[in-house]
Order: sequence, then structure tokens, then C-alpha cells
Amino acid sequence: MKPIILASVIMMFSLGVSAAEGGFKAGETPPPQNKQDAGYKGSEDTGQTAISQIRDFRQGGYVTLEGYIVEKLKGDSYKFRDNTGNVTIIADANAFKGKTYSADDKVRVSGKVYGHGEQTTLKVARIDEP
Repeated sequence: MKPIILASVIMMFSLGVSAAEGGFKAGETPPPQNKQDAGYKGSEDTGQTAISQIRDFRQGGYVTLEGYIVEKLKGDSYKFRDNTGNVTIIADANAFKGKTYSADDKVRVSGKVYGHGEQTTLKVARIDEP
């Protein structure tokens, strides 16, 4: 009975460790900005939010962007790019959900907008594949 309980406890802790890994893998070259597009979204396309549009959003406004994480800046900060420009995103390990993306992987980031103009940042709650 004790070996079963011990094995169960070990499995619980090992699953938590493997789920915490993931993030951004530097060294890849992203595609050029003019080669990025929103792609097919289905019969009801609600429109694509772009970095150029979020610079005037209200504080705490929730948006979803598609593009590329092109560079790790420091800590949980990354440079994110779409075909309209760049913005700093803040994404902790939970936002990556254990997945690792490189600069040539197109991703969808969802989060809250903070700042205004060139000081705009996006606090990311979720990173997915489009």
C-alpha cells in the first residue's frame, strides 16, 4: 500500500515540474513583417486587432493579437511583432502553458493593455497557436 501512495505523490510533483517549463527560444529568425497576415478564421471574421491600434486603447482593455515573439528582453518581458509594429509584452511562465515558441512560430497573445503611445505594454494572460 505504501509504495502505491509514494508513487502517486512522486507523479503529482513531477507533473507540476514539467508543466512549468516552456517559454521563448531565442536564436530563430522571424519572417519579414510584410509576410505576416491574419490567416483564415472561419465564416465570421471579427477582424484582427493590430499593435498600431492598441496604442490608443484604454488602460486595462483586453485584446488578442497575432504575430511573433521576436526577442526576450529581461525577466518576463519580450518584444512582440505583427505586421504593423512592435510592442513589449509581459508574459510569465503560466501564460506559455508549458509550450516553447521560437521567433518563427506565429502565436496568438491575449491580455490587458497598459500605457499609452510608444510606452504601451501588454500584460499577457494567454499564449496560443493561431
